[in-house]
Amino acid sequence: MPDRTTTRSRPVPGAKVAVPRLPGIFVPRSRLDVLFRRAAVRPVTVVRAPAGAGKTTALAAWAGVGRTVAWVSLDEDDNDETRLWEAILGALRRGAAEGGALHRLRPPPPGRRRAFLADLDDALAGRTGPVRLILDDVQEIRAPEPLEALAALSRHLPPGLRLVLATRVEPPLRLVRLQFEDVLSRVDAAELRFTAAETASLLRAAGASVDEERVRELTERTAGWAAALGWTAVSVRDAEDSAVDSVTGDDRPVARFFADEVLAQLPAATTDLLLCLSICDAVAATLAVRLSGLRDAGARLDELERAWGLVTRTPADTYRFFPLLRSFLRAELARRDPRRVPRLHGIAARWHAGEGRFGAALRHAVAAQDREYLLALARDRAVRQVLAGDGQPVRAALDCLGGATVAANPSLRLASALENIQGGRLAEAETDLCGEGAGDWWPLAVRHLAAVRGNRPAGPSAARHPEFDAWAHLDRAWRSLYRGARRQARTQAQEALRLARGERLDHLVLHSRLAMAVASAVGGKHPAMRRACTGALAVARRHDWQRTPGVAESRLLLAYDDLMRAEPAAAARELTQATAAEVRGSAPLLVPLREFFEGMARFDDGDRTAGARLMRAARRQLAALELPREVAGVCAVAEQHAALALGEALHATEVLAWTQEQLPGSGELALLRIRAHLSAGETAAAEALLRESASAAAVLPATPVDRCLAETALGLRSHRRTKALQALDQALALARPNGLVRPFALAEPPVRDLLIGHSGGFGSLDRFAQTVRGRLVPHAPPSDLTDREQVVLQRLPSQRSLDEIASDLTVSVNTVKTHVRAIYGKLGVNNRRSAVVVARQHGLT
Repeated sequence: MPDRTTTRSRPVPGAKVAVPRLPGIFVPRSRLDVLFRRAAVRPVTVVRAPAGAGKTTALAAWAGVGRTVAWVSLDEDDNDETRLWEAILGALRRGAAEGGALHRLRPPPPGRRRAFLADLDDALAGRTGPVRLILDDVQEIRAPEPLEALAALSRHLPPGLRLVLATRVEPPLRLVRLQFEDVLSRVDAAELRFTAAETASLLRAAGASVDEERVRELTERTAGWAAALGWTAVSVRDAEDSAVDSVTGDDRPVARFFADEVLAQLPAATTDLLLCLSICDAVAATLAVRLSGLRDAGARLDELERAWGLVTRTPADTYRFFPLLRSFLRAELARRDPRRVPRLHGIAARWHAGEGRFGAALRHAVAAQDREYLLALARDRAVRQVLAGDGQPVRAALDCLGGATVAANPSLRLASALENIQGGRLAEAETDLCGEGAGDWWPLAVRHLAAVRGNRPAGPSAARHPEFDAWAHLDRAWRSLYRGARRQARTQAQEALRLARGERLDHLVLHSRLAMAVASAVGGKHPAMRRACTGALAVARRHDWQRTPGVAESRLLLAYDDLMRAEPAAAARELTQATAAEVRGSAPLLVPLREFFEGMARFDDGDRTAGARLMRAARRQLAALELPREVAGVCAVAEQHAALALGEALHATEVLAWTQEQLPGSGELALLRIRAHLSAGETAAAEALLRESASAAAVLPATPVDRCLAETALGLRSHRRTKALQALDQALALARPNGLVRPFALAEPPVRDLLIGHSGGFGSLDRFAQTVRGRLVPHAPPSDLTDREQVVLQRLPSQRSLDEIASDLTVSVNTVKTHVRAIYGKLGVNNRRSAVVVARQHGLT
């Protein structure tokens, strides 16, 4: 076998290992430079995005900014392992001294990759900084041997290299382990998309003057897709402003690009799936199965999202195309099989109607030109849809049915009137309401039109019985709660309680108090919640209602308040009584939520592993239900803390992913991410995210407290004690109104030490700080401190020297020193400050 250090290699074309030239119309994007610089801190970076997303241009621009870069543009020929290594070595040799170690190195024979990589490491020794090896178009590598070679390179990368893999699809290189070991970073299509500001810069570079609104519309229509914006820039170079409107999915260069670079790369069945789904703005997996007839349509969509980036999965568990791709697919479907289009819309209309999504059902029924089904759907749902605020598909349906059909049908006339009122077309609404109508809705619409016009509505409501009014107000309170109107819910519940108490309707009194408690809980008012629950339970005790709806719920809310007060024993007692009071067939939320609170209580009481396990199991049950945001927030914050405290990184990641689905953009999600960075020791990332998420709205009143405590921890880690104290002071101010102690009890030990050590220095907050301290350290440990040692210990928190303490006690300084040494030994510390902290932790001072 020839020596691999002497065998002559085949020459590599210069263009293959040269950094690509930037396009004629190009604007620097500093945002991407920062993005790539941060990503390249880790040894391996994957840049994955579909064709035309701008990967090559963005990387070429970054490579040209004073960095040592080796570039390889991969192609089909590189499916030969020897040729692949030759290309990589050719790129690395550019700029290296002739005759050096790199020039002597040759591609490895089979089975010698590790030794070759060791030689490569030696050859790169002496470089002043790492070489960034950029392999572009990695999706071209499909043969097993070169894929194994790239996998070996990524796993055993020489320290002198940073590897960047640019690809359209996820490379099959078994990168999960690298990600787990935190040596892999990723840049995805979403990060490469042009912002509106970048689009404006590109158009200005092309000589176009385009107003801000049209720039924004163009960016949204193209989803910031680099290729489409590049074509636009070229087209407007010598054209008027209107040229920006010419880029559509049916535009010839766009259509040719999608056909050649997207559809031609996919299996026929997947291509057909994309065409079928293009009729929808967003599609669920079950609808995809109906439209395509493919049982594995959901799996194919997951693959298109994960590996190809052609669709985006939304928090609602649906899939979307970006607008330009969708318009191309719709045009392609109409070109290939125009008769199929209305049939697909008909399937979509019936599916959406079955899911209760009647606005979408009406739109698809119109597109399907199915007049009979559209008429039945509009008669049944149009009025309700307008009242829900979605009048546009109703108007489209009515226009499709025609004026004569609408005029002949009272329910359609009513829907038309309401939609006209909603659209401000009052004369048309009055025309709709002329003549006789039917049902209870008609006079309501007439009075509504009169009120909109500023006239006194006719036909006062009929008198009601007091008990009916009480129940009606209670019903309105619950309906307000379900739609998130907290203040209105509380007002309606208070009125229901007033009427129910006046009529001595104790059943309604109990449920009115429960409604007030829930409204207070979701509004973040813990004292009001506790008062309402206590009142509800008092009614139940008076009637000996041990197992009636409302009792278990009240116990559950009290248990949650006890947990947030850092009283796990009291919470456990409430949860035991809640279990005894549960009614079979009640809300499915109650049992798993009670089990989650039991996990919190066990965790807080010291049984951490079992508590975390209970929380995880209960949260997985809750995940199958439609959760209020507040419940999701409680579970997310508590469970992630437990997982991080136990060092269970995968568990914590699972909670973070679930929170992303349940509470996107929330303060709770930001908090979880900050905590994850803190747990990983990534202080700079935690601080950056703390600043970036300052405006994220929190669902829970405890979340701002937790944020401040995270800021306190960051201040202590960076030795900024004043900053840490300011954040701790703010945390106490936010926690005091609701008596929130648990965040402090679960804070990092240095944060708790700061709270205890600064006791007496919080001004008007000091009383609450003392309450927190008392909950953190309720019992003193067994101690054999003598009376004299106790006296000396009481004086250690002062700033007085040992000589001054000895003078106060009229003893020698040596005697005081002897007592201090004994105190240190009994408290297990070795300095005065630690002795003060430990003594305060255990209530000894």
